[in-house]
Amino acid sequence: MTNHLRLINDTVVNVAQFLMEPVGAARVIDIHLDQLPLDLDLTARDIEVHVRLTRIETGILAVGRASGIAELECVRCLTRFDTPFQNEFDAEYRPSVEVRTGEPLPLPKDSEIFVIDNNHLLDLSELLRQVIIVALPIRPVCGPDCPGFQREFGPEEETTGEWAAVLRHLLEEGPEEDRSD
Repeated sequence: MTNHLRLINDTVVNVAQFLMEPVGAARVIDIHLDQLPLDLDLTARDIEVHVRLTRIETGILAVGRASGIAELECVRCLTRFDTPFQNEFDAEYRPSVEVRTGEPLPLPKDSEIFVIDNNHLLDLSELLRQVIIVALPIRPVCGPDCPGFQREFGPEEETTGEWAAVLRHLLEEGPEEDRSD
């Protein structure tokens, strides 16, 4: 049986009962976030997440997709602009305590596995933060018509000047010992 849950501006799910269900049990969660801080000066907004949580032997598997908008700074002209993003993800969550006894469990050695806290709360925020950052361009450009630094300063040869001509001449001549006087 699959339960369906809708969260607004929240990424935390209590999975205590879910952890007691048999392997293969599933829950579907749709999340809307007005915003999610990604870094000191970077925030995503209007985020829509669809995730399926599946009970696995070691914990919970989260598989889904996230989409939304992030405001980035153009690497060419330094203007701020909105860019849409979309990315799929899957991640494993393991409990930090045994749900039936409350006994502490060993923490996973793999840093890519997320931990369900002692109160059996599964928080998707860090996973979503990572998924969104990976979906964003490394060198964002505001668009094909971006004036950028090349249009502002001209083509490379125009900006190199006489010093580049001297260097080019020296490179063409080769090392001093090869020159005959």
